[in-house]
Amino acid sequence: MSGIVGILHLDRSPIDPLLLQRLTNCQAFRGPDAQQVWVEGHIGFGHALLKTTDESEHEHQPFTLDGKVWIVADCRVDGRQDLIARLRAHGNEDLAGPTDVELILRAYLSWGEDCVESLLGDFAFAIWDAPRQRLFCARDHMGVKPLYYAHVGRFVVFSNSIDCVRQHPAVSNRLNDLAIADFL
Repeated sequence: MSGIVGILHLDRSPIDPLLLQRLTNCQAFRGPDAQQVWVEGHIGFGHALLKTTDESEHEHQPFTLDGKVWIVADCRVDGRQDLIARLRAHGNEDLAGPTDVELILRAYLSWGEDCVESLLGDFAFAIWDAPRQRLFCARDHMGVKPLYYAHVGRFVVFSNSIDCVRQHPAVSNRLNDLAIADFL
């Protein structure tokens, strides 16, 4: 149950790395084992790691394979052997002990947004695809892993903790009666 957070400035203004670090630090209760941030211009991801599996001992997030497509995730991938076999059939030969986050990123690189159709397990993730200038976020089909976001003005902030989203200074903590009524 790691913590994830991200900020995207739609007007391409630079991310404040101190703000992103503060939002990542507020996720320490979800991931006390390590906190990392990555910022590239108008996009930034933060991750608070909770080591729960043998694979997570080698996990480092935010994660990239090529420096162009980045992922941050709170995930547990099931059916790993079947997914690895499908990825190998799609040309991913260098899969030796991949972490769950690497499997999700390779699935995205192989099948794009349709990757979620090939994923089993509990997950919430965001992928920044720099060549396409696209942020792709998804969560598992049953909604076990939460993913909250706020689109305020010219930026988007997301996290798997609503309190983290609310820590952004531009996000209001005022209740939205219409949203509550719609939810109920």
